[in-house]
Amino acid sequence: MQEALEQLYLCYIGEINMFTIPNLLTFIRFIIVPFYFYFLVSNRYMTAAVLYGLAAVSDILDGYLARRLNQGSELGKIIDPIADKLIVGVTLIFFSFKRIFPPVLVIIFVLKELLMLLVGLWFLLKGIKIISSRMYGKIAMVLTSISILMALLQIPLSVSVFAIGLFFSIFAGLDYLNYYLKVLRK
Repeated sequence: MQEALEQLYLCYIGEINMFTIPNLLTFIRFIIVPFYFYFLVSNRYMTAAVLYGLAAVSDILDGYLARRLNQGSELGKIIDPIADKLIVGVTLIFFSFKRIFPPVLVIIFVLKELLMLLVGLWFLLKGIKIISSRMYGKIAMVLTSISILMALLQIPLSVSVFAIGLFFSIFAGLDYLNYYLKVLRK
């Protein structure tokens, strides 16, 4: 957390450019969310699917560019997953209310994400460096995004793909927990 705050301060005084290409792509995802939500609740699922797809592509692109251009930052490690969780969370809660996805699966997913967010915040406050997304988390995000796009486009089996994504999401949470427990033991 201290490193991220230091980076924000250095951005404020002009020492570091927070407006890197990857961070700008993440900010674009934040801007997409209210428009996406409007089309989602207006039952304009095709337009919502296009916006969700743009957000997903920008997520993939910002990670790639951060590595490729060496523009990874502590700020990016914080805002990128928040942008992801925001658009996915809005969608899943909406799907739960509309009974597109079973509420129990959505509740498990949201509780797991909230728990990871709180644990991550706790580690951040303790000065423990936040790690980037790991393989199981990436698989979970891809499957969750595919299931959301399938549901928006009314493609069968979206719930099954979401359930598999939820399995990987839980496994990813356990993987992160295991990693941080090892860090704490040192």
